[in-house]
Amino acid sequence: MILLTLTIFRLSDALSAPLVLEDRPQGQRAEGYLSVLRDPSGRLDFDQVRERSFTPLAGQAGFGFTHDAIWLKLDVHENTGALEPDDGHWWLEVALPSLDDLRLYVPDADGHYRMTRVGDHQPFAERPLAHRLFIFPLALPGPGTYSLYLRVATGDSLAVPVRLWGPQSLRERMAHENLWLGISYGLILGMLIYNAFLWIALRDSLYGIYVLACLTSLVVILELNGHAYQYLWPTNLWLADYQHALIPALHFIALSWWVRRFLDTPRKAPVFDLALRGITLAALGMIALSIADQYAIGNQLAFWVGTTMTLLIFVATLRVLWRGYRPARLFLLAQFAPLVGALLTLARALGLAPDTLWIEHAFQMGVSLEVMLFSLALAQRIELLRQEKQQAQQRAETDPLTGLFNREGLSRRVSDLCDRRAPYALMVVDLDRFKPVNDQLGHEAGDAVLIAVAERMRALVRAEGDSVARIGGDEFVLILRGMTHETDAGVVAAKLLESLATAIPTPAGEVRIGASIGIALSPADGQQLARLLQVADQAMYRAKQDGRNRWHYDGHRNGY
Repeated sequence: MILLTLTIFRLSDALSAPLVLEDRPQGQRAEGYLSVLRDPSGRLDFDQVRERSFTPLAGQAGFGFTHDAIWLKLDVHENTGALEPDDGHWWLEVALPSLDDLRLYVPDADGHYRMTRVGDHQPFAERPLAHRLFIFPLALPGPGTYSLYLRVATGDSLAVPVRLWGPQSLRERMAHENLWLGISYGLILGMLIYNAFLWIALRDSLYGIYVLACLTSLVVILELNGHAYQYLWPTNLWLADYQHALIPALHFIALSWWVRRFLDTPRKAPVFDLALRGITLAALGMIALSIADQYAIGNQLAFWVGTTMTLLIFVATLRVLWRGYRPARLFLLAQFAPLVGALLTLARALGLAPDTLWIEHAFQMGVSLEVMLFSLALAQRIELLRQEKQQAQQRAETDPLTGLFNREGLSRRVSDLCDRRAPYALMVVDLDRFKPVNDQLGHEAGDAVLIAVAERMRALVRAEGDSVARIGGDEFVLILRGMTHETDAGVVAAKLLESLATAIPTPAGEVRIGASIGIALSPADGQQLARLLQVADQAMYRAKQDGRNRWHYDGHRNGY
């Protein structure tokens, strides 16, 4: 009880002492020096308020969602010589740009009070200082102790973070702050422009959805910092008031769309996909409430929708990551960036972290990092899709037994050569004595023979430019780029016949086979694959008729 009494007396002494004005680099917080008076009716005038008693406010001036008009009283003391004559005057800052109506009453030399009014319900041009926050000039009559009165009313969550600045420290603070804000905005804008160009170039709708989510993230940061009203709609009072519900709603819609598409939740996490669709409906409800002049409900709904959405995205990402989707790792990491930034900003507000600019703007830097990580995750996803598409195409164009091209792969290869107008020789290779291997030794031995033939064909062709395909049970095709004469192709054919004459080991023992080879030349014998296969087939059958285990060309002249 004694300790509680001493604590109360010390707190009372601290609150009764005025704030001594000093031009400090970080300004002077008003916490611990403020007194409060609530006006539930909102009708008390300044003279009535001065006659009322104020209650000391020990902590931060935060009041949540309230319809009351809040009056704050702050006693300040200016010492002689605290400011140089040419420095100007003090400044009072309220660092929350979403407040509707603020009125500061400052005494003058005659003992009267002059009132300065700002807020979202006032045109931006009427602010005494063109700044994203509410900054009032504090021209005191001279050295002495004075009482300042601040009236605040808003439809948003009401908090009044008051800080006092000297002229020099305020100038330095604004310069450093602009640097941090420029970095943050620049990072987001850079990612937006870069991915917008990719969207235009690649025509991939996922890039467009990312750009939309990135754009709404940027506008949300602009709105939270007060720059949206300052630069985008400085004369639109309705939008200045309703932006705090409308812009988050648009961001929720874009972000949920982006998450659903990126994580492919309809297939990979259908339950979470349904929940994210619900977030979109709730965001549309926020917009409808704002249009219906139910801004207070829509604004409070923004907090719950945003909190629910954050949790949903986090759990959905874990679910998709658990199912083996690699890009979800970066996506999950991206979600921690703004969360860490918000915790640092909160810790600063509670006095648990240093009062530095980078911590003050940690949340928006976190959002900037989130946007960058989202972009990296998108690039990783696109690369994964490209690889999957390439693998699917390879599977569609590849013979599963030998790993050679199949007929579809052969067709694409020939089409590429025709597009480049490159001459080539096409050889059809039909194995001799292969059917008895399958019939007498079994399909396992037959498969071993086909695999060995494929390996020997690969060993004969050049690594670049030439191709080998299996287009039938025991029928193969070789593409030899750059060959314009049948004798050149015949040299390769002869080497292949020699290679195939060597015994092939199989699970059922060694076997010996041969081959009959037909040759066609492009463009001499045609350019279409069907035509070249027809010419080469005829030459191959001629080789079989002539005794097998040989090559033949039915074009300009025969060869052996």
